[in-house]
Amino acid sequence: MARFRANDRGDGAKRRHRYGQAIRAQRERRGMSVADAADVFGYSTSAWSRYENGSPIPVGLPARLDEMFGTQGMFAVLWEVVKDETHPDRYQDYMREEARALEIFEYAPYRIPGLLQTSAYANAVYAAAAPEATAEEIDWKVALRLGRQDRLKGDDPPFMSVVLDEAVIRRTVGGPKVMRDQLASLLPLVDTSRSVLQIAPFTRGERGALSGPLILLTLPDLGRMAYLEGISNGQILDDPAAVRAHQRAYDRVRAEALTPGETADLIMAAIKECE
Repeated sequence: MARFRANDRGDGAKRRHRYGQAIRAQRERRGMSVADAADVFGYSTSAWSRYENGSPIPVGLPARLDEMFGTQGMFAVLWEVVKDETHPDRYQDYMREEARALEIFEYAPYRIPGLLQTSAYANAVYAAAAPEATAEEIDWKVALRLGRQDRLKGDDPPFMSVVLDEAVIRRTVGGPKVMRDQLASLLPLVDTSRSVLQIAPFTRGERGALSGPLILLTLPDLGRMAYLEGISNGQILDDPAAVRAHQRAYDRVRAEALTPGETADLIMAAIKECE
């Protein structure tokens, strides 16, 4: 097993990968499959595979690893080395899971979700977030974002349930024409066999809002994960109890949102305001 040192050279991803290798070594030493370990510890097989491949693990897992594998505190000690690492690759971890998700549930309080953005809207968002970026850099980021949308147009798209805070459709991004076209692109998605779009109106007050962006994914093995997006990073949650808590929060805000029909009416009103 690879050694860990507090001053180990290399980035956090490398150290997390070595931590995952240590988990895999202990699992295989006991003749357990990935599915066996996932079942024993109460995670999905996809989540367990991510842990063994270097993704951040739940805070309470190291102690449970030591208890199950009889490693006398080894995983808890090694966790102290990697737990405070920044995770610049978390977004990539999420992208991989999104690309294969069966269901996507998203609450967006600030802007149109990336999977639903038009090219012009995405360009305006990136330009505002990175004013020092060149046009070529922004074009590249927009192309990557639009590439994520290809799966929605394929033969077997995921089911999407999206709740937008009313502020999202009221805040003009990129100017009136950009915003008008963006809002118009949402209307065909409001109520279909593969998508439901709802607005959480201002009139619902605190009952119709969450503290920040939230995405919930159902994966092919029916495992669930939550993704909490911050200003400069994101956090993946695989712990079943944490995912259930966020699912309940999403269900509450969706229950307080407008119906699809009311949502379409409000979006059309916002389009007229852009004119």
